[in-house]
Amino acid sequence: MDISSTEIWDAIRRNSYLLYYQPKVDAKTNKVIGFEGLIRLKTATAVLAPMDFFEDVALLNATREMQDFVAETAIEQLNQLGGRFSISINIPAHYVVSSNYMASLYDYVKENLKYPECLEIEIIERGEITELAVADKNLRKIKNLGVKVSMDDFGKGYSSLAYLRSLPIDIVKTDMSFIALLKTDRRQQIIIQAIVNLCHDLGGKVVTEGVEDIEQVKKLREMKVDYFQGFYFSRPLPMEEIKQKYSIV
Repeated sequence: MDISSTEIWDAIRRNSYLLYYQPKVDAKTNKVIGFEGLIRLKTATAVLAPMDFFEDVALLNATREMQDFVAETAIEQLNQLGGRFSISINIPAHYVVSSNYMASLYDYVKENLKYPECLEIEIIERGEITELAVADKNLRKIKNLGVKVSMDDFGKGYSSLAYLRSLPIDIVKTDMSFIALLKTDRRQQIIIQAIVNLCHDLGGKVVTEGVEDIEQVKKLREMKVDYFQGFYFSRPLPMEEIKQKYSIV
């Protein structure tokens, strides 16, 4: 479906966003323990995934409004879930070094979230974090509330090992490309196992993103991965559909 830029820009200006949720599953119990909140844009004729509107958001200088929507919606949903599940929200790397943004997020979490231990900040790399000391300070402050920090697409970005050493990261998410070759590429298996071992040795947890079939599940379970996420379990869905699918009341 071809959607005009006018329709997309109109939806962005109206802040017509939705938050979809993709489950994270405990590798040991096979139970849903939380969700990743994923942004969508509702236009007059369709619901768009990020790849279809991110550039337009940037052109309109509307990234902060979108970021605020994600955090505020996830926090409202966490309160409704009553502390039974976690929700992770994506925050671009350059926002993590913005003391203004992180202070605003800290204040909002402190004032509005009843279950801060259920919120997870997921750092996504759209550029290198050059001010690691600032990022560390900002993240440690919000972690004092109980919030957890994860690194998305570990092993793919600019300086994954440097971040793991310098930042207070609780959870690592492996890049989806690693999982795609899991069953056939021995070298890829060795890399994933090394990431799992490293994170566990540092006291962290590992989420494997992009899990699509039972063979991957079995192999990753042998590797002692902590959590699964992927289409094998569920595609991202609105919360009402998630609640129906998993009988959440």
